[in-house]
Amino acid sequence: MSGVGLLSGAGAVSAADLLQTKAQPVYMKQCLAQGEGFFYIPGTDTCLRVGGYLWAEGYYNTYSNYPSENNTTYSIATAGVILDARTQTEYGTLRSYLETRFKWRTSDPWSDGPKGSELEVWNAYIQFAGFTFGHAQSVFDFYANANVLGTDPATIGDDVRLNLVSYTAEFGQGFSATVSVEDASDRASGVMAVNPLPDDVLENYQAGIQIPDFVANINYTGEWGQAQISGAVHQVRAMDLLNWMSGTQDTWGYALQAGLMFNLPMLGEGDTLYLQSAYADGATSYLGLQDPSGQYAAPDAFLGLDGVTKVSGWNVTASLLHNWNAKWSTAVFGGYAAYDFNSEVAEALYGTSGGKNANVGGYIGFAPVKNLLLAVQYDWTYNSADNYVYTGYGPSSGSTDANRVLLFAQREF
Repeated sequence: MSGVGLLSGAGAVSAADLLQTKAQPVYMKQCLAQGEGFFYIPGTDTCLRVGGYLWAEGYYNTYSNYPSENNTTYSIATAGVILDARTQTEYGTLRSYLETRFKWRTSDPWSDGPKGSELEVWNAYIQFAGFTFGHAQSVFDFYANANVLGTDPATIGDDVRLNLVSYTAEFGQGFSATVSVEDASDRASGVMAVNPLPDDVLENYQAGIQIPDFVANINYTGEWGQAQISGAVHQVRAMDLLNWMSGTQDTWGYALQAGLMFNLPMLGEGDTLYLQSAYADGATSYLGLQDPSGQYAAPDAFLGLDGVTKVSGWNVTASLLHNWNAKWSTAVFGGYAAYDFNSEVAEALYGTSGGKNANVGGYIGFAPVKNLLLAVQYDWTYNSADNYVYTGYGPSSGSTDANRVLLFAQREF
């Protein structure tokens, strides 16, 4: 009798009947039309790329008159996850992009804490037929801290992510234009009193936000690099001192910016040079001012009995990236900004007519293998008050400067 015969007659079952049929493997098909790393989601016509990065950062920071309770060193560990889904439609590509950062930090910069975990939505937007909906880079931005490493950069220049709805029109030959409606809550720098009361020194007289910022840019991209002109209008809304319960003092601020990026293949593959300058009147956040001490923050405006006086200012920034070879790279960056209160009463009470802000720095990076970067970065930041006199209402000193060193490791995948 055969060793595989189990039953006889009508109920006989062969060994072959008992063998389970193996499931056929499902293979992810590459989506070459969307670029490297994209694969079709099985059963759909949507292409998906899954990527991410890990950062390890160690900071050493100090500034003049550094409070003893603040941390001189702190560290951050970051895991970034990227999901990029694209589907071809009769109106073009439908794109959904998500980039989140999971962090553990032992302190905020220039402070005594707190330590703990953070979840940051860096990008979360939908793009379709020229429109962008969601959380993304401000349309105003151009340089946006290019070639600066780290979670907590202290560089002058606008680099803001916020909620927006924008539309981009492509004109061909490298020209495009974008208009955007952006949430103004990330742009409000406050309204201070021209003549503060003794027990009300730091009171913010800004009224509730009613209108978003309206932003636009014109961009050109060619073989030599890029050029962009940006503009924004920003509502400055303050409480009315004569009608405190319901009245407001409203005006409009604005910002303008021009930027250039040059490709420099004659120096090295991938080398770039950024040059940028901005002017703002009543829209201080668009200058990207930096102040580690927390004493030199410039508001959008000052409020007095005669109404609202807007703060104006300007900046210039530059950044140069040079790749010495496939493994070694160097970047240098810097910026300078100045702002004016434009109110003699505010100048007298706060003991300053405005301020100056400067920042310089750079890094040396080593990439022993593909997608791994090890670097050390240094930056110096300086802030000062113009025509400084101590009054008890403004900064406690005429200037402050800060030094910082960053040890940085990045793995992309």
